[in-house]
Amino acid sequence: MNWTDTTHRYSLSNCQYLGRPCPAAERMLSRLTTALGQARTVTTDDFEIAGNCELTACDRPCQARFSASHDRIRIYCGISPEADQGSLDQFADALFCQGADSRPITRLPEYPCGLAQALPLRPQPGPTPTPLQSVPA
Repeated sequence: MNWTDTTHRYSLSNCQYLGRPCPAAERMLSRLTTALGQARTVTTDDFEIAGNCELTACDRPCQARFSASHDRIRIYCGISPEADQGSLDQFADALFCQGADSRPITRLPEYPCGLAQALPLRPQPGPTPTPLQSVPA
C-alpha cells in the first residue's frame, strides 16, 4: 500500500499473517512522522531515534523494530531485538527499490513479516528562471 500526504510518501507491505498492511504499523508510522515533524525545529539534521516495541493489530503478539530520522522512517514487523540492522536495511532497500545498488541480499536468519516506510517529500527542482537581460533602447 502506498500513499502520499503533505509531508511524506508512505509504503507498507502486506503482513504475512494478516494478508494486508498492518494497521498498527500504519498508526505507528503516522505517529512517528508527526513526532519527527514536531521535533524538526529542535533537532539537527542527523537526529535519529530507534527502538523496539510490540504491535497489536491481531491476536498474535508482534515484536517490531523502528528507526526514524528526518531522512527516513522504517518499521520492521515480527523482528527480534537481536536482528542485524544492516541486513534488515538491505532487505528493505530491495523491497522498496531504494537506490541503484544491485548487490545480492544477504540471507537473513529471520525475515520481517511486514515492513513500513515513510520518506519525506522534497521539493522537486524546477526549471531555473532565465535571468532578465536589459535591451538597449
